[in-house]
Amino acid sequence: MSLLKYLKEVKLFLILVIFIMVIVDVTILLDPNLSNSIDTLIYINILSILVIIIFILIGYGNYKRKISKFIKSIHNIREENLCLANDYLYKNVKKLIEDNEEEVDSLRNELEEINDYMTNWIHEVKIPISVLEIIGKRVNEIDESRELSKQINSEVSRIDKLVEQAMYSSRAGNYNSDFIINEVNLEQVIKEVIKKNKYQFIYNKLDLQVDDINKTVLTDKKWITHIIELVVDNAIKYSYIGGRIEIYIKENKKGCELHIKDYGMGIVPQDIERVFDKGFTGENGRKRTKSTGMGLYISKKILNKLSHDINIVSTPNEFCDVYITFYNLSDYFNVT
Repeated sequence: MSLLKYLKEVKLFLILVIFIMVIVDVTILLDPNLSNSIDTLIYINILSILVIIIFILIGYGNYKRKISKFIKSIHNIREENLCLANDYLYKNVKKLIEDNEEEVDSLRNELEEINDYMTNWIHEVKIPISVLEIIGKRVNEIDESRELSKQINSEVSRIDKLVEQAMYSSRAGNYNSDFIINEVNLEQVIKEVIKKNKYQFIYNKLDLQVDDINKTVLTDKKWITHIIELVVDNAIKYSYIGGRIEIYIKENKKGCELHIKDYGMGIVPQDIERVFDKGFTGENGRKRTKSTGMGLYISKKILNKLSHDINIVSTPNEFCDVYITFYNLSDYFNVT
């Protein structure tokens, strides 16, 4: 606090002192016996003023020390309260973190249990699928039952693909640790996929045209096979009976594109930008077949991690061209 502010605080006391001094001076000046003592009066006034100034300075010093001590006490109290508040906040935040960690661990354990169950179920259900395949082959030996055999084999093939999709979807959450990058020949992969879907091609009477696709790329064979199979399966599902599917490769400066093109229902323009969204089925998925909307979403996610790309060009009721881009070796390492 400044001296001026202190003087404002004690102004009543100063007024009182000045008032007393004026009374004393007037009394002395009006008294005939004391009127000749002007020098003494001046001396007394000067002495009184000096004493008043000394006491004001002493009082100001004491007052200033008390104010400083009071402010310091307030700061100490604030620091103590702040420490207590920080300690309380720290304990509460720590407790929340511990509770959340326990909840996350519990959810993680539940997901692992579900994943283990799914994996076990998939392996178990493959046994009756294999049995149905054998039955289909036996039925095929009877001439008059060839059409029935085709239907059985087609449905068994579809069930087998759905089971595999469930298996890959259950692994999609931690697929990063499942990648093994090797040189993969696309022609061999396409042959495996076609062989696996042969009953679907036969049942739907589809004309399959495969150009020269003898091309080796760097990728994960298991995942790329699954993704190509998903694309081929979609091409079959959305093709018309007796339609045509083309598989060919285009090369450019960046790498090569594997095209899987069907001449079927195509995709409407308002759906083309959303086909890779999670759970999006689109107009065709709601009309033609029961679709989960997860296949292309997972494919896009995995291909991005593999430093590949997937795009779709389509015209409704004319064609749908899905192509996967495999970048050159230098581009691949730049991306990764």
